[in-house]
Amino acid sequence: MSGSRPASQAFGRSAAGLAWLAGLAARLAGLYVPVATILGYVFLFAPLVVLVVYSFNASRSTVIWSGFTLDWYAEALADRGLRRSLGVSAVVAALSAVIGTAIGTSAALAVVKRRFPAKNLFSTLLIAPLVLPEIVLAVGLLVATVWARIPLGYATLVAGHVLISVPFTFLIVRAAASALDPRLDEAAADLGAAGWECFLRVTLPLLAPAILSAALLSAVVSFDNFVMSTFVSGVGTTPLPIQIYAMLKTGLTPKINALGTVLIAVNVAVLLLVMGRYLQTIRRQG
Repeated sequence: MSGSRPASQAFGRSAAGLAWLAGLAARLAGLYVPVATILGYVFLFAPLVVLVVYSFNASRSTVIWSGFTLDWYAEALADRGLRRSLGVSAVVAALSAVIGTAIGTSAALAVVKRRFPAKNLFSTLLIAPLVLPEIVLAVGLLVATVWARIPLGYATLVAGHVLISVPFTFLIVRAAASALDPRLDEAAADLGAAGWECFLRVTLPLLAPAILSAALLSAVVSFDNFVMSTFVSGVGTTPLPIQIYAMLKTGLTPKINALGTVLIAVNVAVLLLVMGRYLQTIRRQG
């Protein structure tokens, strides 16, 4: 009996230790998701916070703080090169968003609502630019434009940006169109709506949020594009990313930070606008 008591006590202590370790492991596992989420947000947004803070730096250095100023915003707005390239990027982004969204929406509706040979192959070819290296697409488009003797400029920029934005618009609109009830078209046809009338009064309003999202994503992809723009931009049509890259070669100043802060503010405003419209739509449907 005396020999079994120490053994039972040792077993009890080991069992208690294992239970404590199991509880600790469970607590650590429970903390994994929030800690990983916080670290992910810090990793994503810390560079943006640094950029915004140092856009108000009075020093020309981007790492040494010497005081608060708004002069860099005035210099960024007064820079003719930046304003010209910003206008080029805005025009190309708007045109590529409209054209790319129109092509992607048409293709998505054709895939979802129509039956035709090689439909799967057609869908695969539309999303191929997502998996192909963008530099390959850019070189191919450049060779084609040189072969066709098309001067580099707005036309080639818009064509290149449409090429890389169509897969995004196609996937977004196809997902939304696949979720639509096919009986809605039949009901509209029974009520006397023709093809275009059915599209304008039934399909288009239901797909409007997806089309708007696709257009905004296409515009953002075009505005931020660097690789394709490097190959297909011409003289006088230098987009903003290439202009910023050229300015970096002469020295990084807070003027770039100020421009980046303005662009972040515009993107946040657009995001808030889209989210507000989305919440209004949910409230109306509820």
